[in-house]
Amino acid sequence: MKENYRDQVSGCWLGKCLGGAIGMAYEGVPWRPDLREQDIFLQDVPNDDLELQLVWLRALEKYGTALDHAALGKIWMKYIPHGVDEYAVALRNLKRGIFPPASGWKDNFFADGMGAAIRSEIWAAVFAGRPDTAGYFASLDASVDHWGDGVYAEVYMAMAECFAFEMQDPPGALKKALELLPECRLSRALREVHRLFDAGIESGEAREILWRTFRHPNFTDCVMNLATVTFALLWGGGDFIRTILLAVNMGRDTDCTAATAGAFLGISYGIEAIPEKWRNKERDELTVSDFIRQIPGIPLTLSDLTERTLSLHESLPLPKKLYPFYTPYVSDGAEVSLDRSMWLVVRESECDIGLLEQTLAETGKCPAELREHLVVFDGLTMDLAPYAESGGNLHLFSFLTVENPALDPEDVYLSATADTGLTVWMDGKKLFDQFSRARMLPSFHRAEGGMCFRYPLRHGERKLVHIRLYSCIEPLLCTFMFGSGDRDHLEGFRLSIASQKSPLRHSRSENCKTEPVAIEFAT
Repeated sequence: MKENYRDQVSGCWLGKCLGGAIGMAYEGVPWRPDLREQDIFLQDVPNDDLELQLVWLRALEKYGTALDHAALGKIWMKYIPHGVDEYAVALRNLKRGIFPPASGWKDNFFADGMGAAIRSEIWAAVFAGRPDTAGYFASLDASVDHWGDGVYAEVYMAMAECFAFEMQDPPGALKKALELLPECRLSRALREVHRLFDAGIESGEAREILWRTFRHPNFTDCVMNLATVTFALLWGGGDFIRTILLAVNMGRDTDCTAATAGAFLGISYGIEAIPEKWRNKERDELTVSDFIRQIPGIPLTLSDLTERTLSLHESLPLPKKLYPFYTPYVSDGAEVSLDRSMWLVVRESECDIGLLEQTLAETGKCPAELREHLVVFDGLTMDLAPYAESGGNLHLFSFLTVENPALDPEDVYLSATADTGLTVWMDGKKLFDQFSRARMLPSFHRAEGGMCFRYPLRHGERKLVHIRLYSCIEPLLCTFMFGSGDRDHLEGFRLSIASQKSPLRHSRSENCKTEPVAIEFAT
């Protein structure tokens, strides 16, 4: 492996950047594109597929193999100021003292997102020849902002890429890593892709089967997207452009699938895997976000990234004993809830909703006869399936109190989402209707199944919140949350409707608090 290693690392990073640039224009599309080579347009914009790996390279240079969950969590807090989806949830948890691995589990609707699988190459390249080590550090990384399949996804890719450094056989490397995965949603999906390939199904038919079988409401779902990556690598036959086009033309998280497939081919076959005309289109300077550029010592060119990856590979001593495989975090039940909210949940058929809203507005209290309908939720996501009727409407009431004295009223965004149509009122004023019936995605930058919009709120305000959910059937999830213009979760919003405790509780837990300490990267 040694004589080819430099070429493979260079191919890895170039393939990563080029694949991501090709796929970026189609990121998130709900249809299947029909991109052809002559129509490729390279998007020269920052991409989290690579950016966070630059941070982890610096972390390895500082900590070496002593890098652990606590260090990764502290680095996130100091150097990654904002994020979306699972990144935003992780940052919210970290700022509250909830450190990995619980930070990737607690209140994380996007625990199975693609955000960790796209960060696997740094571990595979640095620990080439030791898939156990690559998988272990990938699991530490992924656990900051993922859980379960979301962590398995990065572990799997890191191990498969490790095997690719040695085997120069993409199908063989993928299968070898798959054999190490336990039974889970990801392993079942990947086995099905291999089954279709081994059965000789042609690419067009396989594409249709995979689209029908694994298409997911969340376009960043790691299982759906790694099935696409595997499909592209198997049917691509080692041809770089064909492989990238197969990935992009499946749609969904196209920048991630194309970048991952491109890196895999670069690892397997070296820089020559990428046609010369496309190699020449990628400049040496890396395009990164301002917050990444400001981190001391971050590599800013492909050549520097390659050289420093090589140096880490040569310099980090590894124990002979194998590193352990990932085990999903399990709460120990010692949670102190940070998100407890109380709502009055009633079916439309059970009472006069208009009269109830008037009573709540006038008294500020739940009527005594409806106290049994008070429900306490202990997280960002409210599971309303136990209260859903077969097609009936459901109403939720609570009083919102703004308790954050440092709040900028003009920088408050309200996000409300549900698995069904919904209407939201505040103090009797309708804020919006939404009837799409799409599965909710409670994110401040893509609030599918609802809306996210600026809604100024001031410290000390108290408002009556009323949510109507339409034609309720199981499953039924709903969120009502607050963020900033930077898409960060905001603190200091209490939702309560009664002082007495509710007999209905839904609680989860974590016992993972770590005191944050100052951390710096030396220049």
